[in-house]
Parts: sequence; structure tokens; C-alpha cells
Amino acid sequence: MRQATYIVMIAVIAISCQNKPDSRSKATPRTEAELIEINRSLITQDRNTINEYISKSDRSFTETNTGLWYSIIGNGSGPAVKTGDNVSFDYECTLLNGNPCYSGTQTIRVGYTDAGSGVTEGLQMMQKGSDYLFIVPPYLAFGLTGDGAKIPGRSILIYRIRIKDIN
Repeated sequence: MRQATYIVMIAVIAISCQNKPDSRSKATPRTEAELIEINRSLITQDRNTINEYISKSDRSFTETNTGLWYSIIGNGSGPAVKTGDNVSFDYECTLLNGNPCYSGTQTIRVGYTDAGSGVTEGLQMMQKGSDYLFIVPPYLAFGLTGDGAKIPGRSILIYRIRIKDIN
């Protein structure tokens, strides 16, 4: 009897472990061309949202080649931040709708931390004493997933950054 129970258990396990597609899922894999088109569409939506925000703002913004937008609140002096520099800065990060996410003072080594590529690019435009406002699209920030805490996926972020020191 005990041996029959083991045989039945092994048979059940073997049958349940077969690699069958999930019959509940009707999704078909996307082609590369479809994924590229979806990406283009998302970027276009983000640009339209950013342009609408800027049109309602009293500030003037400039767009970089990557899609990062910036407005200079105050110029600094000295050499610009570069990859490898240790930079100390004050920052505020909000969602495009104004909801606050994070703020504080950070010191990072530019290009060697997990700062988003938009923040890294923005820092390298600045000098000691600079005060900039950045609009960072999702693909230069936290992307489709967000940060898992205060920033939802596909969020356009506003950063205000003031450089305190560069070493």
C-alpha cells in the first residue's frame, strides 16, 4: 500500500511539472518592430506631456539631444562637473503633478552610482554654485517600473539641483 502511494505521488508530480503553456494567457510575443513602435509611441506621449507642462510654466526650458529638459535658475562658476567627480548637491524631486518624492543632500561620484542617466547628464551641465531645474522623462529616470517606493512606473520627474561642492 505504501509503495502504491509513492508511485501515485511521483506520477502526480511528473504530470504537474510538464512544461505546458498557460492556457489562461492569450498574449502573443511581440515582434521587434512592434516593440520599437510601442517605445516610439510612449516617448511621443511623454514629449507631448512635457511640452504641455512647459507651455503652462513661467520658465524657459531647453531640450538636450537625449530628451532631458533644463532651465537655469542660477549659474555657478568654475569647471563643469565631469565623470569621476565627487559632487555634493541639494535636490528636490517631484512628480510632474507636483507631488513630492525625495529631497535632501547627496554626495555621489558621477558616473559610478545608480543615479539615473538624466540626473547624471544634468549634473555634468553644472558648475559649483549652479541651480538648475530638470524635467526628466521616464526613459532617463526610473523607466517602466518606477523605484518601487515613491515613484510610480513611467513617471516624468522634476528635479531641482543646486551644486554645493565638486571634488
